[in-house]
Amino acid sequence: MHDPTLSSAPGSCMLAVGTYTEILPHVQGRGRGIHLLAFDGATASFHERQVLTGPVNPSYLCAAAGRLYGVSERERDAALEVYAIEAGGAALRPLGRIALPGAAPCHVSVNLPARQLYVSNYGSGELLCYALDAGGMPQGTPQVIARRGAGPRADRQEGPHLHYAAATGDGARVYLCDLGTDTIACHRVRPDGLAPMPERELRARPGAGPRHLALTADGALAAVVEELSNTVAVYALDEPAGERARASTLPRNWRGASAASAIRLHPDGELLYAANRGHDSVAVYRLRRAAPWLEPVGFIDVGGRAPRDIALTPDGAFLLVASQDDHFIRAWRIDPATGLAHAQGQPYPLASPACLCPLP
Repeated sequence: MHDPTLSSAPGSCMLAVGTYTEILPHVQGRGRGIHLLAFDGATASFHERQVLTGPVNPSYLCAAAGRLYGVSERERDAALEVYAIEAGGAALRPLGRIALPGAAPCHVSVNLPARQLYVSNYGSGELLCYALDAGGMPQGTPQVIARRGAGPRADRQEGPHLHYAAATGDGARVYLCDLGTDTIACHRVRPDGLAPMPERELRARPGAGPRHLALTADGALAAVVEELSNTVAVYALDEPAGERARASTLPRNWRGASAASAIRLHPDGELLYAANRGHDSVAVYRLRRAAPWLEPVGFIDVGGRAPRDIALTPDGAFLLVASQDDHFIRAWRIDPATGLAHAQGQPYPLASPACLCPLP
């Protein structure tokens, strides 16, 4: 989407930012709702276009085909908000609010080829699959795929905790990350929803806590960020052996508490970024198609506490970082030669940022 007032400089884009608006066990939420910002790549500055104050805890957003979807992360009264992206990306118009079954939805994604939408319920450990109509609105009662099991960490893995679900580029399969059971599950897509049983499950190491993943464009590899073990694991998805490589998201000499959060694959298909809350950094890697598969490059000190989410501008020129507990977002210009990034502009004050969603 292109706001006519948006700079034509590399990296410039429209950006939707979700926030925490309530105090929860893991965050002192002070956010206002959903912010729509214009990012100017020439000055690395953010400019507010709109604030939607209605949504409660819109902690994850997804943009697709002229629509913005956001989950309201609550143990009770969870909801999905749907907006039309208008005025070249410079405005959001509410289209509807849908009450969600289950507890604490934390991720939403769209499968455009299959016209389906997926919501991951962290609290109740289940996936919701909705059919989308021609206007992008979820229809009817969702298919519910309930996970089962537990992991070795009694404090975080007493049961299933679904944290992520997204389709492959061709829309034929959906991969789920279950932090509570150390499982990455693959479900086939059908015209009426998803196959209820996974066709394959990849087992992360016990206690790893797979949170999010990034797929290569051809669907051959998945890079999984593991929250509890602070690691990134690379899996070959078309081979029985599965795991190909694993690397820490933290420096060897780090001894403090930390929890990995987001992972993003650069448009070049090689540079890989994973965020750390605690160490408050972004680990940089190169993803290879043969051994050693994953090469650590270095770390970016983001200068703010709890970087819950990171995003890449659509052209890959900038890394954007949301420092949840220091209440700002900031842009970092990527050096394509090294993959590392350098802070640009000034931190943009924004309370309790939880999700960064560049508009396509």
